[in-house]
Amino acid sequence: MPKKSIDPKEVEDFLILNPDFLSANSHILNSIEIVHETGGAVSLIQKQVEMLRKNYDSTSSNLLQLLKIAKTNEGIFEKTKSLILELIICRNLNDVILITEKKFIEEFKADACKVLFFKDNTNLPKGRILDAKAAHKMIGKKYNAGEIFCGPLNKRESGYIFDKKDKIIDSVLVPIKNTECPGMLAIGSRIEDTYSKENDSLFLEFVAETLSKLIDRNNL
Repeated sequence: MPKKSIDPKEVEDFLILNPDFLSANSHILNSIEIVHETGGAVSLIQKQVEMLRKNYDSTSSNLLQLLKIAKTNEGIFEKTKSLILELIICRNLNDVILITEKKFIEEFKADACKVLFFKDNTNLPKGRILDAKAAHKMIGKKYNAGEIFCGPLNKRESGYIFDKKDKIIDSVLVPIKNTECPGMLAIGSRIEDTYSKENDSLFLEFVAETLSKLIDRNNL
């Protein structure tokens, strides 16, 4: 008499309705084989162990990545705090600009930093004024007054914003949104893909906002 075939759905329904069946009959687990990715076969228990190990490795990797990001953000916060505390005791815009540029090079390890403006102001140091029309023609496609730009600069753009000798190829350009004296905080690197808008924009926006407030204070 031929054996009656068992419907896999019936087996599935039985196991769902009897969740303690396999634990009560643990000897069955080792006899159940599952095809492995390599083409061989492993027991159900081995497969579960493998899945748990993969989940553990994935979780550990994610946790380490989060800890790395947290440590990086903590370092950025401390450097930003130090910069702001120095800026708020400055007595004039010349000191504000020079300290900002110095801090980004020394503390944030930028290869170059320039605080530039698009409107003349007697309180600004020399060499920090860009003609608005000329600037728009030169870097208008990569910079606007509304949002941060992160990315590469060609030699012509780099030489216009920074000193040619700096040989900057990657940059972040942050608008200083000030009605009376609009400008930008330009930070440069000699290494490709140094800056990321996702990672750098929040604290840079805060620094630019602080600079705008200090401009207002020193123009009173």
